[in-house]
Amino acid sequence: MWTGGNNQIGGLRSSSSEMPRSVTLHIDDFGREALDTYCRQDGSKASAVVGTAVLYYLADQGLHRPAWRVPALVRHAPVGAHALEVELDDPVFRSLEQEAVAQGVAPERLAEHALTYFLADVDSGRLADRLGDALGGEP
Repeated sequence: MWTGGNNQIGGLRSSSSEMPRSVTLHIDDFGREALDTYCRQDGSKASAVVGTAVLYYLADQGLHRPAWRVPALVRHAPVGAHALEVELDDPVFRSLEQEAVAQGVAPERLAEHALTYFLADVDSGRLADRLGDALGGEP
């Protein structure tokens, strides 16, 4: 669930007054550790990080990055041992669901992929570079 009022990324707006939708993700050990580390460093809850990851992922749709589409190996079955239930605001979930239909995957699989995509960009420094560019060169 989002905290701190309204959030907006990529034209999608999230309001804390809207009903959240529950999604269960299955992530592997590496993903769980990366998420836990990010949550500790950022002070965020897992649901907020997953929501941000989904919005970040969807905002990259037109960039034609090779890693953007869900890989064929993880399209239909959960691949991770850790079940993580998160809540996404309804407009975020609806956007996730719409893209999941377009890619022919379950919303949960797309959310797992979006989380991996986001955490990989955090780890590689790509996210910091993009924020720096958006803020006029200051990461």
